[in-house]
This record gives sequence, C-alpha cells and structure tokens, in this order.
Amino acid sequence: MYNRGINQDDIQKMNRSLLLHLLQEEGECSRVHLANLTGLKQATITNIINDFIKWELVVETRLLSGNKGRRSIGMTLNTKSFRVLGVRLSRRNISVAIFDLTGKMLEQKKTHMNAGKNPSKSFEIMVEMITAFMEKYKDDKILAMGVAIPGPFLVHERRIILMTEEEPGWEKIYIDKELEEKFHIPVFLEHDADAGAFCQLWHADDIRNDESIIYLAVGQGIGAGIIMDGKIYQGALGVAGEIGHLSVDLEGPRCACGNRGCLEKFASSIAFTRAVNQRLAKNQPLIFEEVVELTQKGDAVCNEEYRKACEKLAKGLVGVVYILNPSAIIIGDDMAHVRPEVMLEEVDTVFKERLIPALYDKLTVRISDVGGSMLNGAGIIAINEIFNKPERFLLHQGSRGDK
Repeated sequence: MYNRGINQDDIQKMNRSLLLHLLQEEGECSRVHLANLTGLKQATITNIINDFIKWELVVETRLLSGNKGRRSIGMTLNTKSFRVLGVRLSRRNISVAIFDLTGKMLEQKKTHMNAGKNPSKSFEIMVEMITAFMEKYKDDKILAMGVAIPGPFLVHERRIILMTEEEPGWEKIYIDKELEEKFHIPVFLEHDADAGAFCQLWHADDIRNDESIIYLAVGQGIGAGIIMDGKIYQGALGVAGEIGHLSVDLEGPRCACGNRGCLEKFASSIAFTRAVNQRLAKNQPLIFEEVVELTQKGDAVCNEEYRKACEKLAKGLVGVVYILNPSAIIIGDDMAHVRPEVMLEEVDTVFKERLIPALYDKLTVRISDVGGSMLNGAGIIAINEIFNKPERFLLHQGSRGDK
C-alpha cells in the first residue's frame, strides 16, 4: 500500500500546528525566535502569524531585546478571548473545568454520584454541569470540549462498551454526538488514561519524543496511557492500555468484562475502599475520602490494605513492563496520592524481585506531579485539536467551528 503524499495545504497546516505548539511551550516570544526554533523562513513565519493575529488567536505584546541590540515585537497566545471545556467522567464523579488556550485551568466543579447510578441520570448531571459553565462564560468564545471517559472505549465507534461497577447503559449513549447537538461546539472523546498521558506530554519537560512512557491511572478503575515516540498508542480499536482487566488471580472474583481476578478488583480505589469496609464492618460504610484520611493518619487496617493494593498493582505491572519495555512509568489518579511513598516503595520492591536487572536498572517509576491529569488532559485534547486545525475553528468568526 502506498503512503499518501504531502501537498502544499498539508504543509501549511503542519506549520501552523507547529507554531501554535511552540507558542504554548515558549510563552512570549518573537517571530525571529520562532524562525530560529523551526528553521522556517521568516516570511513563512510572518504569513502564518498574520493569520493568527487576524483570527485573534495570537496577540502582539511588547518590544523584546534580541541579538546585537536588535528589538523585535513579542507575541503570545490570546488567553483572554478563547476557552475550551474539559470534562472527566468516572464511576463515582463527574468533573467539569474551563481552560484558556495555554491549558491553564480557570475554574472547575466536581459532583459526586451514588454508586451504580443510572447512566441516563449521570449523563443528565453532566449536561447540567456543562450548561452552568456555558452560561457563566457566555461572553467568552468557547471553541471546543474534550471529554475523558473510562474504558473500554471503542475509539472508532465513539462509545463506551463497558463501565464496571455501574449499571449497563453507557454503551447506548453516544456522548460526543449528544453534547454537540446540545451545545453546538465540537466535542472530542478520549479514554481517561490517554487523556492523562496527553497531560503528561503537555506539561512534563523531561519526556523526550523518542521515549516510551506509560501513564498509569489508578483510580476507580485502572488504565494505562501508552506514549510511544511522543504519540499515544491506542491499538486497533482504541482499547490498548486496559490493564485493569489483566488477570492477577486466575481463580479470583468474576469481573463484568468476563475475566476472573482482574487487577482493578484488587488495586482500584473502589476495591481498596471495599476491602477496608469489609474488615472494619462499620454500620455505615466509609467512602474513599474517609478511608484516605484514616490511612494518612496511620490507621493500621487501612495502611495494611493500601499496601496490599499497591503490591497487587505492582505484580500486574511486571507483565506490562516485559511487553512494552517503557523507559518510565508515571502513576497518577486517586490511589497514587493516598501515600505516594508507600506506592513507590511497594512497586520498587516487586520490580526488584521480578524484573531482570537490565530492565529494573533502566526503568524510572514516579508519581505524577500534575494534579487532576485526566481532567486537565480533557481540556488539552480540545486545545490540541484547535492547534492542529485552527482554520476550522477560527476562519469563520461567526461560527464555532466543526469537526
């Protein structure tokens, strides 16, 4: 099969996207600086920047000092006019936030839901939360929306096919289509762990484009965003990284996916909370936040169960390391921040015992230092779409773009 050629329009789109990403990374800079970074001719830079200024995507700032005493006009992304929304759907919560085009979060709201709530009702709550943001920021230009959702998620069919610990029904809701019809802006869905991985790529200065990184989301479910050569690997159907459904106990409890002894049955925040409640046997079961508080205060039962969960997680990761051979694993979401030092200690102990030295010595494991990675990632996904095709969102100022 032949590869497609690249025509002039494609090159222009690639250059536009490159400059926008560089403006996000560099902040305030000049046309000369962009030319030096990219190797593009200054005339090309000027033509593209003029389009950005016309679309109000970029604003000129002040005179900047350059080489040999020369001064040039600085410019930066317009952080005052344009906004995107980010939404994170999880089994127990829905979060919504609004961002500027640099990825800076301006405001967020989070709603807790009852376990096993009907998906239609949960979706109604999501719509209500988004509506509130749309009303509050109606004077801004909200260009797009990114939604981070739990998997397994079929990327080409744009729908969730299974959400464990929830009533059936999410597979019948086409989230992006219904939100687009309601709010008339483009909506982009992404698996929550992949959204977290996008967030790491956006904010982490220490991730090189030639590295293989796993972002591990250990929350109400467990998923992995797999970064290869600076890009997210999704697999044929988009379900790559569903490590929560790796079996770590072949005779373990049956999972809704059909497998037995799935990792999320032992190491997720739901499993951790359930294990603590079974041992404490209180009349009123504790919620995750209460268990976290007890764990951090030194409760023996909570800490024992947390270590068990971390150990199980590490044992499940051993196979992932052998299959994908990452240079680094970044662990995020709720379970990573209960007692981060314990999480790292348990993972290191298991890895040291079960990985060959050549792998163990070259593998870095750390806790994510970006708070709310999946929610931030949802907003970044929308921004990234705008950067890749700005003309679709901004060429016609009277409309809000199309997909």
